[in-house]
Amino acid sequence: MIRSVLAAVLLVAACSSPPASDPAAGETATATAAYTAQFHDSARARSALETLSSDEFEGRKTGEPGNLKAREWIIDQLEARGVDPLLVDGFEAPFSTASFSEGKEGVSGINLLAVINDQPGAPVIVISAHYDHVGTGEDGIYNGADDNASGVAALLEAISWFQENAPETTLVFAFFDAEEMGIAGSAAFVHDLPEEIEDRLAFNLNLDMVSRADKGDIFAVGTYHYPELVPVIDAVAAEAPLTLSKGHDSPEWGNQNWSTMSDHAPFLRAGVPIIYLGVEDHADYHKVTDTFDKVDPNTFARAVDTVLMVAEAIDEHVASNGE
Repeated sequence: MIRSVLAAVLLVAACSSPPASDPAAGETATATAAYTAQFHDSARARSALETLSSDEFEGRKTGEPGNLKAREWIIDQLEARGVDPLLVDGFEAPFSTASFSEGKEGVSGINLLAVINDQPGAPVIVISAHYDHVGTGEDGIYNGADDNASGVAALLEAISWFQENAPETTLVFAFFDAEEMGIAGSAAFVHDLPEEIEDRLAFNLNLDMVSRADKGDIFAVGTYHYPELVPVIDAVAAEAPLTLSKGHDSPEWGNQNWSTMSDHAPFLRAGVPIIYLGVEDHADYHKVTDTFDKVDPNTFARAVDTVLMVAEAIDEHVASNGE
């Protein structure tokens, strides 16, 4: 359903777009040209990105007041969407890594967990994004617009989509804390899986830095480890509004191998199939200049639609393969 609609839209766009002078210019033009979002509310997504990356949240560092404000804001968004918490006590899932950090000082924080279509026996896909960032420094506030207010905004739009378009699997939406402190929140989640899903975990789709596709492409990381996902990603790539590339997940990438660089890493180490969606590093990565004004609205709208297409494809793949 989702792919056939988008294919028709892209065909119209392709017929009306002027030819580019070279392939690289064509990619950039496609990303920044006017684009109407097909599967999400782009104004709402952009507002979420702007809000979460504003000075009010003081860089969202774990354990600091700005992080608490961010957590409260996300909970407000979840309640407004009418999505259910995974846990009986609510959305918050406090954690500490002290019990398994092998002598290192433990990290504490609070993950936020929501669920859609929680059916007994259904395989579980965790769709995740971390909401923390690195706080403030002598040079100002590290607002973390791309890293990772963008992933949180996209994750909220995924909730809205699947609330209206029921998935075939059980979807857990995880807003992880303390990613910037050693990928602690997701590590704690995987180490001590909630009993509600511990026997059903089948997949992790992780979103981290999805807005600054400045060259018109976003990477799907994980097919090197799970080759059976190649046709899944290729099918989406054929119709996605951004260039969806495979890579950054094998030894040949050297220090640009992202296999263990974000919250998908604990899942991968536990033998859970993963796809990580993210853009390549840019000049504003982990700087005070990673701000809302650097995000092109059309590029971001294309990115969120691409995220939703991948999420739909993964849901279908996991359901059809009885993971």
